[in-house]
Amino acid sequence: MEKRYRMWWKAFLIIAGLFLFCFLIGRREPGTDYEKQVRIGQYETDENVEKIETTILAYGEMIQDAQPDAILTTEGIYTYEREEIESFLYKNVKAYIRDNRILDVEEAKTQEPTVLSNLWISEVEEESVLCFWLGISFSVPFQTEKINREQVADLIFRDGEIAECHFKKEKVTAKLLGVSKDKVSLPGGDIPLSEDAKAYRLYGDLAEIPMGELPIGYENTDFVVDGGKICAFLVTREDSMDTIRVLLQSGNYGGRFHENVEVSADCGFTLRYGEEAEEHGSDEIVSITGDSPYFEQNERIFLTLYANGGRFVISSIERARERTDYRGSLEIIKTEDGLAVINELLLEEYLYAVVPSEMPASYPSESLKAQAVCARTYAYQHMKEAKLPELGAHVDDSTSFQVYGNTEERVETTDAIKATKGQLLVCEGKPIGAYYYSTSCGYGTDVNAWNTEETEGEIYLQARKIADAEQMERQKDGYFPEAEELKEEEAFARFLEEKREGYYESEEVWYRWEYKVDEIDIEEMEQRLSQRYEVQPASVLTETEEGIFASQPIGKIGTIEEISIAKRNAGGGAAQLLITGSEGTYMVQTEYNIRYVLTNGSHPVIRQDGTEVSSDTILPSAFVVVTTGKEEENVVGYTVTGGGYGHGIGMSQNGAKQMALAGLTEEEILAFFYEGSQIEEIY
Repeated sequence: MEKRYRMWWKAFLIIAGLFLFCFLIGRREPGTDYEKQVRIGQYETDENVEKIETTILAYGEMIQDAQPDAILTTEGIYTYEREEIESFLYKNVKAYIRDNRILDVEEAKTQEPTVLSNLWISEVEEESVLCFWLGISFSVPFQTEKINREQVADLIFRDGEIAECHFKKEKVTAKLLGVSKDKVSLPGGDIPLSEDAKAYRLYGDLAEIPMGELPIGYENTDFVVDGGKICAFLVTREDSMDTIRVLLQSGNYGGRFHENVEVSADCGFTLRYGEEAEEHGSDEIVSITGDSPYFEQNERIFLTLYANGGRFVISSIERARERTDYRGSLEIIKTEDGLAVINELLLEEYLYAVVPSEMPASYPSESLKAQAVCARTYAYQHMKEAKLPELGAHVDDSTSFQVYGNTEERVETTDAIKATKGQLLVCEGKPIGAYYYSTSCGYGTDVNAWNTEETEGEIYLQARKIADAEQMERQKDGYFPEAEELKEEEAFARFLEEKREGYYESEEVWYRWEYKVDEIDIEEMEQRLSQRYEVQPASVLTETEEGIFASQPIGKIGTIEEISIAKRNAGGGAAQLLITGSEGTYMVQTEYNIRYVLTNGSHPVIRQDGTEVSSDTILPSAFVVVTTGKEEENVVGYTVTGGGYGHGIGMSQNGAKQMALAGLTEEEILAFFYEGSQIEEIY
């Protein structure tokens, strides 16, 4: 009886289970994949799964040089996991992604048209075209009576199909004189720029390039125009890159724009404006303002010399030399802020006016040649990626880049430039950041001096001891720490106190210096903190009530309880300055900001030879030790003991001088400061 009861009970459970199963099956939505619903439900709650809405453009063999499970979307390229994903081609989908792999997709609720604007059609086959988008080539099935290869087009997808292809055939070829977010400047005037414009490099390996890498000042670009706007840039060939465009600052480096420009030339010149031209004789002065009739047809006028060896003279610009003259040609642009003056000239001739402005011509020949290579490399890097594209200039003539034209050309520096003609410093095939500065404290540092967080930086810019290895070897009792050791406060303080032979620059006047403030002007320090916060808010931080440092407007300091270096970079340079006050505590980061905040603008710097030099803006370097003077536990003054002049990254110019005097060649000097780089010629 009991056994029969158990059998009936098992049968009941089986039948009930079948009814429940059928009930659940009936609850599913018609036509849905139950397993997929379960998976997607899990993805929706998984924090490690990214959810994006995108359109699938190609997969597998449709993508050139891609792995078999690759999938291209409007958001980029991924790999995919589910075979059925190909049924979503050209559709808007919600994709679930982990580790750059699409786990699953489902059709998006809305199927708005997807437009790929200004993609590049590189090849045309019988039943497809090869498109280039997001740096990837992929095939699209498309048939029409006639499609030409190598053109720009818009592709429009709707409901899983290619709905339309709009080809853009109008092109303009001209010299690119400037590009901003809303317009492109050409010799004939400005043309509006489309918001979704693309730039393609067509020579070598096909590539989409950033707008900042467009070759300003050269005629190797086609401009594709659609609807009266430039929608694409086609860089068709590699140029020799032998000319540079320099923005000339006003007055005594007073700013980028001029109220008026007074220009003449020693050989006569032509002034072109719109379709008109004027001829002017030698020493004839032309005065130009924003109201000049020259700007009625075009906001840009062009001035060219009669003779290649002639010079323009701009008497409205003040520099250290008596007469400010310039090789090459001039462009004067009318802007809302005033007149901008661009000097275009050969790169080598630009260096004639840069090198003597950056290094004394009296320095040894090998150091001048090293400086010439650094200056050329620095300029060339900015020619490849213009820093003032909206004004059509690669650089300006101030210390923001390289000082140009502040000193007369000198035979010694010109000879050094000619001896190194075309030489660049490169690393891994690209021009390096050939930074340089005046004088080291005995050590150089790396690019972390400019960063708020430590980075690996460029491999050729390393913190290093700037010393004669043979002399150090002879001084067994000397204190010659490695650059990493100088991150420690005590180690760097000891190094500054001891003066040992072997360091190349130990006799230079800037090798050691002192800056003393007997009485702190707290309002001045608060103002300087605020000024640097306005420029670099992420580098001047305020301690919050929670005890963390955050970027926020500078408040009061109150009475100062402590000023100290909280962190150092390799080589000993200060990376973080801590100012602790009764009303506010502040963390100042990066070498320039620290140098700025520790200066009060009224005290001189005393160099190691006893001479005094004014320090209005910043301290000579951030290779410093700060010692405070206190009354009743409050800081009332401080003394900064420092070494070197400049940021400490790259080549020390006085280090190069001393190396040359010691018999090192240009190549050996550059190999020391930019380890791992090579010299290559661009011409």
